Amino acid sequence: MKMRLMYKMMISFMLIIVLGGVIIAFTINISTSRSFTAMVRESDIAYAEELAIIFSLYYQETGTWEGVESLLRLPSQMGMMGGNSMRRSRTSGQDSQMPLPDHMTTRRQFRTLPVVLTGPVGGIIFSTVDVSGLKMPENAGIPVYDGNNSGIGIIFAGSMIGSELLPVQDAFLASVKKAILLASVAVIFVTFVIGYFLVRHITSPVSALHRASERIAEGDLEVRVDINRKDELGELATGFNSMTESLQAAEKWKRQIIADSAHELRTPVSLIQGHLEMMLEGVYPVDREGIKAIYDETVLLASLISELQKLSSAEAGHTTLVMEKLALEDVIGSVTNTFKTRLEEKKIEFNLDIEPSLPEVTGDRQKLYQVLLNLVSNSLKFTPSGGLISISTWNEKTSGNVCVAIEDSGPGIPREERTKIFNRFYRIDKHRNRDSGGSGLGLAISREIIRNHGGSIKAVDPELGNGTRILITLPV
Repeated sequence: MKMRLMYKMMISFMLIIVLGGVIIAFTINISTSRSFTAMVRESDIAYAEELAIIFSLYYQETGTWEGVESLLRLPSQMGMMGGNSMRRSRTSGQDSQMPLPDHMTTRRQFRTLPVVLTGPVGGIIFSTVDVSGLKMPENAGIPVYDGNNSGIGIIFAGSMIGSELLPVQDAFLASVKKAILLASVAVIFVTFVIGYFLVRHITSPVSALHRASERIAEGDLEVRVDINRKDELGELATGFNSMTESLQAAEKWKRQIIADSAHELRTPVSLIQGHLEMMLEGVYPVDREGIKAIYDETVLLASLISELQKLSSAEAGHTTLVMEKLALEDVIGSVTNTFKTRLEEKKIEFNLDIEPSLPEVTGDRQKLYQVLLNLVSNSLKFTPSGGLISISTWNEKTSGNVCVAIEDSGPGIPREERTKIFNRFYRIDKHRNRDSGGSGLGLAISREIIRNHGGSIKAVDPELGNGTRILITLPV
C-alpha cells in the first residue's frame, strides 16, 4: 500500500521526537538524582561537622557523653547570647560559658536529621533512629576530638547512616522527576504540533507539483504551480513552470512546423499532380517539355525534403562535423569565386575586407562554406543591380572570437523581424514563394551549423546604408 510522503515524514519526525524526549528525560532524571543525592550528602556531612564541634565542646565541659542527646532535643539552648551557648555544668553545678561559632547558631539548629554517635572504635553511644542490625559505613563518619586532639567518637548524620534518603527528600526528588516527565511530554506534544505544520509546509508544494505533473501527462500544458517561496522548493516550482512553458512552446512549434511543412510540400505536389492529370486527360501532350516541367517540380520537392532533413539533423546534434584548423579567408575566397559571374551579370560591386594575420578557427570547412554560400546567395538575390555586397573579417581580441560580417545594400530587414529570420519557413514577405523568397530554411540551417561550432549568428544594424548586415562570430 502506497504511503504518502507527509505520513512518512510525520512518522519519522515523531520517532525522532519521542526518542529524543525519552533520552533527554532519562538523562535529566539520572543527573538530577545523582546531583541531588550528592548535594544531600554534602549537606549532611557539613551538619555532622558542626555537630562534631558542639559535641566536642560538650564532652570537654562535662567529661562524659551522658545527656548529649539533649543538644539535639533542645536546640534553642544553642543560640543564646549572640552566638555563645550557655549550659550548666553537670559536675560543678556552676554556670559556664561554651563559646560556639556564630554560623552554628544560625544554621541547621532545627534540623531533624537522624544522628548516630559511635565510639572511636565502634559501639553506639546514642542514636536518634533505630540502627539495630545496621553497620555504619567505614570511614564515612566525622570524628569528634577532645581538647588533646584525641578521638572520642564518630558522628553520622542523615544519608551518612545509610544510602537511603529521608522520606521528605525522596518525595522532593519524586516531584522533580514527575515535573521532568510532564515537561518532556509537553515538549514532545508541542514539537509534534510544530512538526506537523512544518511537514505540511514542506510537502504541500510537492503535492502541488505532483498534481500539476499529472495534468501535464494528460496533455494540459497550460497548468502552472503558484509557489511563492524563496527556498529550494520555490526554485523547483520556478523550474517546473519554465519546463512547462518550454513544453508548451515546443508543442506549439511542432504544430507550426507540421503546418508549414505541409504547406511548403503541398505546392510542388499539387503542381506535379495537376500536370499528370492534364496529361492523362489529354489536355497536355506527353512530350519532353511537359515531362521537364514535372521533373523541375520534383527537384524542388527533393530539395525541400533535403533541407528539412539537414535542419532536423543539425538541431538534434546528429550532424557529423569534420573539424580542422582552417583560415576563414580561404573559405570566403571559395564563396566569392562561386558567385563571380552572377555578380558581374547584375553589375553588383563586391568589397572584400580581410584583416591581416587573422587567427585560424577550428571548424568544418564544408559546413562553413555552406553557411557563407547561403548568406551571399541571399544578399545577391535581394541586392538590386548596381548595388554593393561587402564581406569583412576581424579579430575580436576581448572575446577571443573571429568575426565575419556579410552586408548588402538591399531593402534591409526591419528591426522587429531580425530575430525571426532564423526561424523555420519564416519569410518577411508572406506572399513570397520559393522562387522569390526561398524555402525559409537556409538561415535556420545556418544558425544550427554555427551553434554546433560554438559560435553565434545574428542580424545587426547595417553600416553601409539601409541594407542587411549578418554578423557571425566563431571562437579562435
